[in-house]
Amino acid sequence: MTISSWNANYLNKDYSSLEACLESASKSGNYTLGPSHRVYHTRQTLISVGDEFEGLYILRSGSAKAVINSADGEEYITKFFYPGDILGVDGFDQHIHMHNVLFLETSSVCFIKESDLNDLVRNQDDFRHSLLKAISHTLTCDSSMLMCLSSYSSEQKVAHFILERADHFACLGLSGTQFRLSMSRTDIANYLGMALETVSRIFAGFQLKKLVSVSNRQLSILDITALSHILSRDLSSNSLSTSSHSKISMGDSFFVSKSENDNSVSSPYVRTHR
Repeated sequence: MTISSWNANYLNKDYSSLEACLESASKSGNYTLGPSHRVYHTRQTLISVGDEFEGLYILRSGSAKAVINSADGEEYITKFFYPGDILGVDGFDQHIHMHNVLFLETSSVCFIKESDLNDLVRNQDDFRHSLLKAISHTLTCDSSMLMCLSSYSSEQKVAHFILERADHFACLGLSGTQFRLSMSRTDIANYLGMALETVSRIFAGFQLKKLVSVSNRQLSILDITALSHILSRDLSSNSLSTSSHSKISMGDSFFVSKSENDNSVSSPYVRTHR
């Protein structure tokens, strides 16, 4: 079984096609790529809610997260971005951005200002096709994520998250079985709408079952067939669990399981989707 075959909803896409089109346009004299290249560092903000839409960004390296805030100031992560992804699409609607975008590590982006974007769409067939394909792919992935949040069990959500990363890295031509998780465990729990303790327990269970191994945020998929199989069966009444207070090291802290039945635990950092 290949990485990209784990979920039929995910498209096997060339994530570098947009940048390749920009480079081709630059060489032909129709677009200047150089000055658009920008570098950001961990926790720096690219876009803030309320910013005027000025154009799109293509993530060239690194990773980022999209965040919205509730009326009482709580943070909700709606998406993670990786190389090849388009950032700032939400600004097309009302010419105002509705998400904050922050970087998870040192990253670089290619900025395409709106006037250049219009020219490229009008005059560059390859770019127009790649842009539409990329946006369509994003919508497909977002729909799959909505299904995950609304109907998957806790174990299926975590398995979906791991396999989504694996598929993306494989499409980039990188290893789909060994990769670094740039986000914190708190971010993962927030994104999946789960309690932090539940995510910790499930990761611990996956490691005890030898499905994955995690060390200093470096994740290795040991049994992709078994991990993929989790998505095809209902595990809501057969939860993977570990003994109380099991600890699995991951990055800046430990995964700690506090109890066996903590799926409903609320936290100021996570959503309450089940």
